[in-house]
Amino acid sequence: MTRIDYRYDECGLDNVILKNLKVLTDDDGEDVITIPNVGLLHHVLMMEIASKESGMQPNELRFVRTEFGLTQAELAALVGRDVQTIGRWERGEHPMDKAAEIVIRAKVLETMESTLKMEDLARRTLASASQPPFLIDACNPAEYKPIHKVAA
Repeated sequence: MTRIDYRYDECGLDNVILKNLKVLTDDDGEDVITIPNVGLLHHVLMMEIASKESGMQPNELRFVRTEFGLTQAELAALVGRDVQTIGRWERGEHPMDKAAEIVIRAKVLETMESTLKMEDLARRTLASASQPPFLIDACNPAEYKPIHKVAA
């Protein structure tokens, strides 16, 4: 059995790496990449986005909105903005305002039953020049886990 580190771009995020993902082989001997238990994986990604230490990126906002099954208009109503503003945020034309980002993160964390406090959310909405990857341990798809690097 082969395992690889797989860049999971199909989810709409360009910074998700599934570590140790099992590669299957089809009847013709070709390698096949499958992502088992996608619902759990997306749940983990939602938690990673909502709790990350820097501001939400446009593609992360789109990911969260679509995972909630919301249209841009529905998200606009949730955060008290117009639909054009949501579109501009998702295209990266304008930065998301801090208050709206806190509401979105709080909705994710509330839905996922997180214990992260509101004060922590406010500190985590600051814009960042870098977008570190979300490293997800894919060794056991029944228990996807984020891999957090320990500061040296």
